[in-house]
Amino acid sequence: MNATVSQNAVENRRAETIQALSKDTLDLLIIGGGIVGAGVARDAAMRGLRVGLAEQHDFAFGTSSRSSRLLHGGLRYLAQGRLGLVREASLEKRILHRIAPHLAEPLPFIFPTYQGTQWPLWQLRIGVKIYDLLCNGKNLGKSSSLTRSQVRGRVPNLQPEGLTGGVRYFDALTNDARLVIDTLRSAAKQGALPANYLQFKTAVRESGP
Repeated sequence: MNATVSQNAVENRRAETIQALSKDTLDLLIIGGGIVGAGVARDAAMRGLRVGLAEQHDFAFGTSSRSSRLLHGGLRYLAQGRLGLVREASLEKRILHRIAPHLAEPLPFIFPTYQGTQWPLWQLRIGVKIYDLLCNGKNLGKSSSLTRSQVRGRVPNLQPEGLTGGVRYFDALTNDARLVIDTLRSAAKQGALPANYLQFKTAVRESGP
């Protein structure tokens, strides 16, 4: 009985959303219900715009369901000198962890270093410290340098030949679909009208205001 009532409530909400979408002119119609579309819908609705969102499959069906599930600050971007991008991503990761810790679980990584590779230990030691600093010194965990024996103790199946040590740093693990759904719920609370299994067919450009 409870399942039937719940299903009916979902169907009623969807019917109300579709009716509202067709009732008045929208300020913004977003095509796609992944994390980008959900985030845009939430941001626009919070700015007072009348927003609709159409997704032809389940929400989070596309790229958002096939990612690495990592919220990362882009350690590889640090090597490219893109400090602004690393800082922005790292701060956003911290913000999400603060407001929704269930969607940003701290996840430690061990990066081993070997002789004759493009990632020497001294360079990674400096890199992960800069990585922490770009989070205003408040990453999800403190990075550290590891000796060869410490790395082997933590990851015993690593190839020992040429191993020089490693570093440990933190990013975050998320649930992609949960992140999208929670963002859409927040958008709906702000007045956005998201609907799935609703396919956008075409648009007609009209002149005038």
